[in-house]
Amino acid sequence: MKYAKWICTILITATISLTACTESDPVKKVTVISGATLFDGTGAEALENSMVVIRSGEIDCVGRDGECSVPMGAEVINAEGKYITPGLVDAHMHFFQTGFFDSRPDAMDITEVYPFAEVAAYQKQNPQRYYNSYLCSGITAVYDVGGMSWSIDFQEQAENNPKAPHVAAAGPLITPVPGAPFDLPSDKVLVTLDSEETGIKTVQYLSALGSTGIKFWTFDEDSDEYMDRVEVTAEEIRRQGNQMISHATTLDQAKAALRNGTKLLVHSVQNTEIDDEFIELAKENGTYYNPTLIVSAGYLLAYRAAGDIAPIPVTDPNGCVDSKTMKLINTAAQFKDHPRLSENMKNRLRAFNPETDMTRDMLLTNLKKAYEAGIPIVVGTDAGNPGTLHGISIFDEMEHMQLAGIPAEDLIVMATKNGAESMRRGDDFGTLESGKMANLIVLEENPAVDISNMRSLTHVMIKGKLMDVGEIQSE
Repeated sequence: MKYAKWICTILITATISLTACTESDPVKKVTVISGATLFDGTGAEALENSMVVIRSGEIDCVGRDGECSVPMGAEVINAEGKYITPGLVDAHMHFFQTGFFDSRPDAMDITEVYPFAEVAAYQKQNPQRYYNSYLCSGITAVYDVGGMSWSIDFQEQAENNPKAPHVAAAGPLITPVPGAPFDLPSDKVLVTLDSEETGIKTVQYLSALGSTGIKFWTFDEDSDEYMDRVEVTAEEIRRQGNQMISHATTLDQAKAALRNGTKLLVHSVQNTEIDDEFIELAKENGTYYNPTLIVSAGYLLAYRAAGDIAPIPVTDPNGCVDSKTMKLINTAAQFKDHPRLSENMKNRLRAFNPETDMTRDMLLTNLKKAYEAGIPIVVGTDAGNPGTLHGISIFDEMEHMQLAGIPAEDLIVMATKNGAESMRRGDDFGTLESGKMANLIVLEENPAVDISNMRSLTHVMIKGKLMDVGEIQSE
């Protein structure tokens, strides 16, 4: 897919700064960024003293300084001493969720204060605050792998919005579970797979809406009858030219998902080590593995905040988290007497250490095994779940992936190229190559030395428009 793009005039002095820019400003057709050390997202060796030529929002040329022709009148930006990578991709998030329990009454029912119907309506009507949070965090594309059907509309809306990441969305999830507290009479998050016909019609409907992927939320893998329904539904997914996504956290569930052609596994196998059969099936399918190492601990952080034990830790020097979300989590302690937060549970929450307990050894082990086996891996946060905030959570996720023994230079590929491919946009972005969209980030420190250097982000370019990340949420 290729879309019309526009860019804004910029200047660089000692540091990068932007001039005022509006859609009515004269459009500069060519921008050149030169002098930075560039990682193109393919895994190739870093390009020092690089040059990127951007024409009408598309990458025209990438090379060493002097290797690309610079047309007369081009806006030339000196980025000497900086580092450039493709824009990041969060390959697992949810627009219907807020980062707290108001959007997850199944985990803690606070609907008396925050009626879920009103929360869901607000989420549908106000995606821009999250678009800002993602761009501010260097994320130029997101994959909403499960939510209400309106999330599918965000794909086109965001594509035509110069200040939004690219969006892929799956819509409602297929599950053996009979309903959920976050379903509404007028819209659902979960569709119970109670017959083969339900599966077929759901796939046909979501595919006709334009969904990018059909997600299964857990499997009743011991039921032949249920798995027959899954098989028929998976066949319809392939017939529609769509792709299968699976939430499967046990080895047996994951294998069941892979046998039916899953292209994206959106959680780690958590109960035991992955084996040779899992690896074979994943490689045969070309499946992408998304470990989501810290989302479970995010729930504990949110419960701790609600129980007035400790606030949710937020490292956000650029102010990427929107004010509504900050107010929500800063007032979490109003629920300290909630019946969900028994004294027993509070004692367990007090024992939780955010410095050391954010993930489990089994998740790290399986990530390393998948990596060493050559299974393609993506970075996805599951943002929107309680305690996992939109945008900034990607830094914690990447840093914990590095703890598993993944080299920083390979994490760059996982967070860019692989993520774009998993959302079926690998031909459009994810790497810095001629003909692709101009989505990139500018860093002060080298991300290939330590992935935590992604936090040194200063600027993001989306669809050819360069922005100072410290100004995005305030615009």
